Amino acid sequence: MKKQKSRAAAFLLLFILPLSLFAQGVASGEAKNNPAPPFSLSDRSGPAAPAIFGLAESQEISPPTPPAPEHFTFKSITGDFLKDAGEIWTYPLHIRTRDILPIAGVAVLTGILIGNDESIRRNMLNYRMSHAWVKAVSPVLTEMGNFGAMGTAAAFLFYGLIAKDDKSVETAVLATSAMLQSAILITFLKGMFGRQRPYWDNGVDRWSGPVGFFSRLEAGQTGRYDSFPGGHSITAFSLASVVAMQYQESVWVPILAYTTATGVALSRVTEGKHWLSDCLVGSVLGYAVGRMVVLNHRSRYHIIPTAGVVNGSLSFALTVSTR
Repeated sequence: MKKQKSRAAAFLLLFILPLSLFAQGVASGEAKNNPAPPFSLSDRSGPAAPAIFGLAESQEISPPTPPAPEHFTFKSITGDFLKDAGEIWTYPLHIRTRDILPIAGVAVLTGILIGNDESIRRNMLNYRMSHAWVKAVSPVLTEMGNFGAMGTAAAFLFYGLIAKDDKSVETAVLATSAMLQSAILITFLKGMFGRQRPYWDNGVDRWSGPVGFFSRLEAGQTGRYDSFPGGHSITAFSLASVVAMQYQESVWVPILAYTTATGVALSRVTEGKHWLSDCLVGSVLGYAVGRMVVLNHRSRYHIIPTAGVVNGSLSFALTVSTR
């Protein structure tokens, strides 16, 4: 069994974990003559806006007439979605040097967890059985990685449309996009690894690759070999990272978002549905996907403040530019 786990960890290190931080170093919609700065997961905001026009006492400067604000359309949403998808699936082809250290760190930690997943699972299930509050909270939290996440995105959209809050609508669209990207990515990865769920064979950890994954088509095998990475975890962190970045001016929104997502990931272990390493990788992937979607959106649609003096009066304007 240890030999099998070692092979699984090695496969993890060599093949797929570069995807876990694909949001780093990925730039989208770059203009040929004015490329945007490369993205990094350490970035805390979108591209910087140009400096405000200088003001001269004796010279009148007429600010440009801003175009109509950019609204989401089916064409723009699908176009952005396809661009983001292209960056996700091509990331292994252009990994940068500065990405190697964080990728290696996640890979090593994941390998350590894989080697100890069986004992970790037993301990967490024992903790759940001896603490009534975990029994009560865990089943509720775990739904925030499924219908709860979709409901949250729908709530942002509903509120935004009713209250005419563009930021809320934008959050709903970006969160939905991130969760869809995550769903596609996680389905592929589950198929590649074919890891057995912990509730089969009395919690014995098995890896069977694509062969095991497709055995789910057999009677009674549904969901058996689709444990790694965690689907609820990637969904919860995709949503959390989008919401946290959209409302980063608030202290409590990011804290609440990431705390809830962490609770979702842990609940998958206490509910006996996943190994802890599944949840770690799913969480990292979800965080990366959400950040990439938001940063790409900000790089494509800039709001540029400008100022000038018109007829002796100070005038301000906001220009929406796209790439």
